[in-house]
Amino acid sequence: MFKVEPVRGLRDVLPPESDFLRVITKKFVDVVRAYGYSEVIPPTIELFELFAAKSGPEISKSMYVFRDKGGREVCLRPELTASVVRMYIKSMLAEPKPVKLFYVGNAFRYEEPQLGRYREFYQMGVELIGDGSLYSDLELFLILRDYYRSLGLTEYSIKVNDVGILRGLFTTWGVSEDVQDLILHYMDKKMYNEAVEVLSKYGNADLNLFNEITNVRTEVPEEILEVSKSLRLPSGVEGIVRRLYEITSLMKSLNVGKFVIDLSFARGLAYYTGLIFEVTVPNLNISIGGGGRYDNLVELYGGPPTPSTGFALGVERTYLALKGLGLTDNLISDEKVMLISLVNDYSYVDRVASTLRDAGYITTVRYVSKGKLSDLVGFASKKGFKYVVLIGEKELIQSKVTVKNLITRWQGELNLSELPQSLGEQ
Repeated sequence: MFKVEPVRGLRDVLPPESDFLRVITKKFVDVVRAYGYSEVIPPTIELFELFAAKSGPEISKSMYVFRDKGGREVCLRPELTASVVRMYIKSMLAEPKPVKLFYVGNAFRYEEPQLGRYREFYQMGVELIGDGSLYSDLELFLILRDYYRSLGLTEYSIKVNDVGILRGLFTTWGVSEDVQDLILHYMDKKMYNEAVEVLSKYGNADLNLFNEITNVRTEVPEEILEVSKSLRLPSGVEGIVRRLYEITSLMKSLNVGKFVIDLSFARGLAYYTGLIFEVTVPNLNISIGGGGRYDNLVELYGGPPTPSTGFALGVERTYLALKGLGLTDNLISDEKVMLISLVNDYSYVDRVASTLRDAGYITTVRYVSKGKLSDLVGFASKKGFKYVVLIGEKELIQSKVTVKNLITRWQGELNLSELPQSLGEQ
């Protein structure tokens, strides 16, 4: 017998979840386009070297890698930032800066499946390329604020850090970039003992300072300035702390949502150079999105030095967050109509259906016999239809329809000419 189960770690997405995912992405597109971002659509398959260069140990190990029929070593993309940067270098270097791009697409990682973690998943994100200003970082949080507001999501928290603080200390202590990536990988996985063990091999490393820095966690931006002064950080690192203070102070004044500054926080992607952040919600033990600044990635791929920042949100994880907080009920506001015809006058039925669809109603047409009418009305009620619109011989002759509101139980006749306006009043 043929197996009908999807491949392990992948899944079939069915209604109503598929409808919710579509609305979640549409609202995202509406918000980012309002901020001036343009869409790009990267290919699903890329050269492996694109991601191997700076994705980080975890993602490199979890990639789907294979040789195509031309013998090229390729992979299914594990995320989309690297692809967007490649596209920028290939086709958009001459564009006025900043270049503001967004995407919605699938990605693949061979990880152990669990709630909110699938081997194929969807991301929606933005990349702001060619701007190193404080506002370019702030704009990411403003987009998040407006997007989550459009979903009715208020119970979220943003964890914030600047990876430049730790990288600055590591560089001062003579730690190479590859080893820095490994230490940050351990920190991302909460493997602090392993991180300290690697760092302890460097005689110049100040483990006490590392411990004090990584114990800083506060919701008050001013506190990180006080910590910086008390620890007497190198001047370059002190400047990075001040920038983190400035951005978090602006986040607070512009009401982007609850946030916490955590100087032990790291992210799995190795290309981050500055501000990093992740978004979490109550009762969901995974982040639903994150991002940060990656000022060296364009140059790493052969382009000119180009400051850049961006973020990605998990589509499925956003849905799980909304569902867990009871916010999916009002997410889809489309009103559905079951148009039932007892007559086979396709022309009139099409006129009625087109009138409803032009007015924004999702309209399903069914032709049935009178004996099956009650069953179909019951089906419409169970499937969440708000209205049943009935066409029989009398309605056909009089150019009318009979309408029943399945929620209020109102029922009456309406002329076709007044149907859209009058329907909305019932």
